[in-house]
Amino acid sequence: MPRDIRIVDSMTQPDDATGTTVITGSHGGISSGRYAASLGVSGVVFNDAGIGRDDAGIESLPYLDDLGCPAAVVDSDTARIADGVDMARNGEISRVNDVAAALGCEPGQNALDCAATMHDGDVDPVTADADTGLTEVQLDGGDVPIWAVDSIGLISDRHEGAITIAGSHGERLAGEFETYVPTEIAGITLYDAGVGKDDAGIGRLATMNDRGIPAAAVDVDAAHIGDAVSAWDEGVLSHVNDRAASLGVEPGDTPRDFANAVRDARRAES
Repeated sequence: MPRDIRIVDSMTQPDDATGTTVITGSHGGISSGRYAASLGVSGVVFNDAGIGRDDAGIESLPYLDDLGCPAAVVDSDTARIADGVDMARNGEISRVNDVAAALGCEPGQNALDCAATMHDGDVDPVTADADTGLTEVQLDGGDVPIWAVDSIGLISDRHEGAITIAGSHGERLAGEFETYVPTEIAGITLYDAGVGKDDAGIGRLATMNDRGIPAAAVDVDAAHIGDAVSAWDEGVLSHVNDRAASLGVEPGDTPRDFANAVRDARRAES
């Protein structure tokens, strides 16, 4: 039996959500869908993150359909990504999966109304043994290593001094009082999530700039959000912060160009 409706800024925040319908500020990519499934939700509403290349920003919808779980996404222009409260108040549904549609969810609905429809549908919790399937791989070693991490939440002390290519959207969580980047990295790229309402999809670029860290956003239409290796292999930068611009990085460059510029600057300093 569905237990309640829960509002979170990120799908990574709950320790358990069994039987809960969740409104989350996370993008609707496959990694978020796997997180939701691993927590045993009974329904979930994500942000569509601009949808992006090959519908990567909503890939969780068919994935959760196969698990019998209702899922929907809100239009990123109507609610700030990474802000669960704004999602619930102002989010307008852009897509729903088949299970959600059968319960009465539909595009144009308010996110909270959609979640209530899922909740009232008495859907059983997801019971699949879901793996979040997140990638963390060193792309290149050396004095300034380069790491691909599908989620910014994977960044830890072992990445100190490294360049991180992240699959996450580029916004600071609305309730984030402590940073999700706990160590002094050399630089970071994130996805622009379609930029969206209040330029939320690139909000973390300013946060990184304040810390003196070069940062850039990958165009969500160029590579698959949630997939750091895709950003590295196929990404094109749409926005850069002042620190990155001072190194000669500009929109239209690639994450490889960004990494080379950061490496050159670090080596010049040493």
